[in-house]
Amino acid sequence: MSLNPYKYYAKKYRDGNLNSQQLAKMMNKWPPAISNRIKIVGITDDFMNAKMMITRSWLNSAQDQIMFGGTTYSGMDMYYGMALPLIMKKWGIDSYAFTKEGKIEYIKPVTTDLTVLFKLTDKTIEDYKNGLEKRKKHEEWLTVEGYNEEKELCVRTELLMYLRTWPRRQKDENRD
Repeated sequence: MSLNPYKYYAKKYRDGNLNSQQLAKMMNKWPPAISNRIKIVGITDDFMNAKMMITRSWLNSAQDQIMFGGTTYSGMDMYYGMALPLIMKKWGIDSYAFTKEGKIEYIKPVTTDLTVLFKLTDKTIEDYKNGLEKRKKHEEWLTVEGYNEEKELCVRTELLMYLRTWPRRQKDENRD
């Protein structure tokens, strides 16, 4: 018998049985995260907050030792798309998420490791829940911030996260 960890975590994710440590482990094994030196270092049990480190190295920096913008954005775009469906699953709503639009503001050059903070509020989750129950979809702007080792804000990203119920899992055939 062959064990495939990707299939194992994918099944747990689809079923909504993934805990925060397993989600972090799964995201840390994602090939783009590995190549960009992105690592989830902590996720709260309710998936509402997460902390990520992007380690600056020669693989993700230009000759002037400044981290590539693509690396920064890649890290900032990862979490919400994975966490929102798991949060909705706790409410009994099967959904999928993706980033519909992103706005990134580079405030200061990233010359050190970057700490990225993800924060969701109860109001945001309630808005998503209500939107999914009424219209089977909802989108909202969420903010992610990245800080250097001196705790200075370097990057702020606004992501328009789109969440929709799974059409193939719906019992209601008359959905919009």
